[in-house]
Amino acid sequence: MTSTSGLYDELQRANRRATRLLLAGVVVIAAVMVWVAAGWILGPEVALDPVAGVAITAAGTAIGLLFTYLAYRSGPSLALRAARAREVTRTEAPELHNLLDEVCVSAGISGTKPKLYLVDDPAPNAFATGLKLEDSHVAVTTGLVERLPRYELRAVIAHEVAHIVNDDIRAVTVAVATAGLVALLADVLVRFLWFGGGRGGRRAGGGGRDQGAAQLIFLVLGILALILAPIAAQLIRFAVSRQREYLADATAAELLRDPQSMVNALRRLELDTTEIKQFEVATAHLWFEEPNETKGKDRAAKMARRFATHPSIQERIERLATLNAGTVRVDAPLPPPAGGTSSPSSTPPDVPPPPGAPPGSSGPSDASPLPGFPPFPGFPPGGGHPTGGPPRSPGS
Repeated sequence: MTSTSGLYDELQRANRRATRLLLAGVVVIAAVMVWVAAGWILGPEVALDPVAGVAITAAGTAIGLLFTYLAYRSGPSLALRAARAREVTRTEAPELHNLLDEVCVSAGISGTKPKLYLVDDPAPNAFATGLKLEDSHVAVTTGLVERLPRYELRAVIAHEVAHIVNDDIRAVTVAVATAGLVALLADVLVRFLWFGGGRGGRRAGGGGRDQGAAQLIFLVLGILALILAPIAAQLIRFAVSRQREYLADATAAELLRDPQSMVNALRRLELDTTEIKQFEVATAHLWFEEPNETKGKDRAAKMARRFATHPSIQERIERLATLNAGTVRVDAPLPPPAGGTSSPSSTPPDVPPPPGAPPGSSGPSDASPLPGFPPFPGFPPGGGHPTGGPPRSPGS
């Protein structure tokens, strides 16, 4: 596992560097847009003044960052509300809580377990949100619980917990809030350009040819800012979200010592075409799988793939298989789904009995029930491990 751990650590370092650069870039973009707006609204002579220009730009950027902070603070609650997620207790879903407990123990955060939520949606998906480990939330859809075998469901939950322990939830929330700031500044700028901006320059009394040229320059800069700002905001969301999906996959496999279940979960979801009923575009980056329809071959699906916040599932499978070369099979038969329906192409190998079991018994299979999974509807039996026995515990 030495080479895998080295690659994993390098991925983590690269993602942290990318996040710092991207967020610093957002602050620079916001400052430039405030400066351009000041030059267009108050006049070029004000914006170009070394004292007034810097002061106005700093004050405007600070006000924008304050609104960004407020959006950041309310981000997790808005995400849960947008998904219509409801918190579930251990009494309602004991086995689901047990799976989360297993993941948290493996991650070393059993004392700060995230709150567990359920989203009533037939599409198999999940997301994590929050501002810090002590105030984090994991939500899964009923479709995910109904369709994935036990170990694959645990792998998806581990992926979401990985976002928490890697501090992705904070970084992504900040990135989205700052991208929203850039979009807001662009909207303010276009309103001033369209509805009579530049009054400061005209009040200065016509200042001659030099002032007119400066005003024209600020007009061009404003138009460029309007064109580039939304693109920059979207690129920020892409870069932060896409790279962290790879890292969360790798982290989940590392935590559970079970990359095969992570690969199998991705393969199963790639074959599923159920669409999420309720989601907001602003929260698309949070989900385990891209919620926009990107799997079709029509023009709409192709366009959605270009603007997707996630890498394709096939790319994620390939990346994870490369990181765990020799320990996973991307062509292994998938275990039967959680309902226990099997087919000749998806029958898992026999699972050996656990140590000390009586003769003739067998280990957990994908059709074996998970004790206590109901008491509320939509929680069918789960399943066992697809590779001939349960994965090693983290300490083994």
